[in-house]
Amino acid sequence: MNGQIVLIGDLNARTGQRADFIVNDSDHINNFDGFDLLPENYITDSEINRNNQDTSVNTVGTKLLDLCLSSRLRLLNGRFLGDSLGYYTYMSSSGFSTVDYAVVSESLLSSVKYFKTNDFTYLSDHVQITLYMKCSINIDKEIGLEEKGWHWIKSYKWTENSKLKLIDALLTENVKNEIIEFEMVNYEENQVGVDEATEKLTKILDNISSLSCKATPKKGGRRKGNLNKFGQTMLYMKPSVK
Repeated sequence: MNGQIVLIGDLNARTGQRADFIVNDSDHINNFDGFDLLPENYITDSEINRNNQDTSVNTVGTKLLDLCLSSRLRLLNGRFLGDSLGYYTYMSSSGFSTVDYAVVSESLLSSVKYFKTNDFTYLSDHVQITLYMKCSINIDKEIGLEEKGWHWIKSYKWTENSKLKLIDALLTENVKNEIIEFEMVNYEENQVGVDEATEKLTKILDNISSLSCKATPKKGGRRKGNLNKFGQTMLYMKPSVK
């Protein structure tokens, strides 16, 4: 897997206290019977124990752990200041569990300052999780709003008939062709490719929404403040984690 990854949110995965790394990993097998079984650049996994108050494991949790093992990803829960004991993140009538995670590439562990599991509140059955990392922001250039063709984001409302309309929309030749065309394109693995893929996917979703949902009218009214001063220019910010 190329690049560095940060994944955070509700994953519906219960991982218990199982390892997200290869236990007793060693490169000594490379010399087994005179054969090189491992690539020259192979790096053995570091054993970093983690705590978890939730000792149960479900199917999604097993898949998440398998992903970590195959992609050198590591769970931050139960390993850093702010969640050193691996606190619960979800409560229901059935009890408490840990299903909200922050997952990062192993190479980013040294950049993690701390990971915090906040207290439960009446606002949600999930707790808020917070990740602090050391990073730098490089400002490449300024892009005017007119230059990118910015416009108001459309808003749609789901209605009683939206489910059937959505099914009909997905069965139309136009929508099917748009989806197939999107899947067939090999986008560049850089910012240009991401922007292009995002724009095309947004158009597809907007088209489907317009066919299945009710458009929400835009609110009128005059904006406060100096638009020329605050609204004409945005900074294009390219983050790079170090």
